[in-house]
Amino acid sequence: MGAKIIMVAGEASGDVHCARLAAKIRELCPSVTIRGMGGSLMAQAGVQLEYDISDSAVMGFTEVVGKIPLLLSRLRGLKRLIDSQKPDVVVLVDSPDFNMRLLPFIYSRRIPVVYYIPPKAWAWRRNRAGKLAKYTSAIASIFPFEAEVYREAGANVHYVGHPLLDFASPSLSKDEAYEKFRLDTTRPVMGLMPGSRRKEVENLLPVMLESARLIKAEIPDCQFILPVAHTIPRDMLPDLSPLVEITDGTEAYNVMSVCDLMIVASGTATLEAAYMLTPMIVIYKVGIVFWVVGNILVRLKTSALPNIVARKMIVPELLQREAEPRAISQTALRMMRNPRELEAQKTELQKVRERLGQPGAVERTAELVLQFIR
Repeated sequence: MGAKIIMVAGEASGDVHCARLAAKIRELCPSVTIRGMGGSLMAQAGVQLEYDISDSAVMGFTEVVGKIPLLLSRLRGLKRLIDSQKPDVVVLVDSPDFNMRLLPFIYSRRIPVVYYIPPKAWAWRRNRAGKLAKYTSAIASIFPFEAEVYREAGANVHYVGHPLLDFASPSLSKDEAYEKFRLDTTRPVMGLMPGSRRKEVENLLPVMLESARLIKAEIPDCQFILPVAHTIPRDMLPDLSPLVEITDGTEAYNVMSVCDLMIVASGTATLEAAYMLTPMIVIYKVGIVFWVVGNILVRLKTSALPNIVARKMIVPELLQREAEPRAISQTALRMMRNPRELEAQKTELQKVRERLGQPGAVERTAELVLQFIR
């Protein structure tokens, strides 16, 4: 009888990373059976989904009060699944507000746990590092400074590198991308990435669109393109023509390769743009209560991942009240009219790229998981 793994992802980014990890594990160990919770990408990678997150991404309990009964039901269901399957190892990916509620239960069953992309204890709620040190068998950390925090807490932590290094590359040449997206090579291109969660898109897309209109008024030949995340239904978007060209989120790296500048929601996409050396402006808005609490708890002075990795401000951040169309458009216009500023940011992004380590994070994590089976 083959080995059994249970994987748990609670949102879109976790679905992506779990899918890639599951595919690599199945490549290295074809007899393994993987079940759990996730989305369509995990299903395509051969994971038998007991719970599909496509209709209810887990974003943190503070913003999903209405979904608490569903989330608690899924927690109970996963516990039953673990008891019935008795897996060789459980892999938890990101989504700390959900996954950390599973940890003590799995620990009580004496089943190894590998936590891939652990909670950002380096940014806030540092006490979580101690909890993970106690309840996990291994942590696969994606940042060197993150690994230090967990190592200091006594965890069995492995710095595997960032998984985007394995996949962040365009599949098309620039000429092919221009043609596919119906873009004019002689005119400037600006990308819009409002996030992969519905709430993010609801908050940020209207701001981005109004910013685009203000930019268009000043630079009439500017072209705009928006790759839509696979978790966002197209019918959720307003009619964006003729201002914005829409494409599928799987084309994100091809889009980044042709953009002179991007307006990006704070999150993983900023690191992807950094790796692609695409200049950017980072924006974000959340509910006022979440913002106030976050400012009290978060120990960082910056929000954008490229700035955190660089340990200095290299990309503009416009957050909360500052994330409004006039401020965003003025920043974008200044940068578009100043090629030296764009080039200077690219130089700093190259340094960020170098600090992210070497490709191979997914395979290193897969080997770590399989150690608990072999």
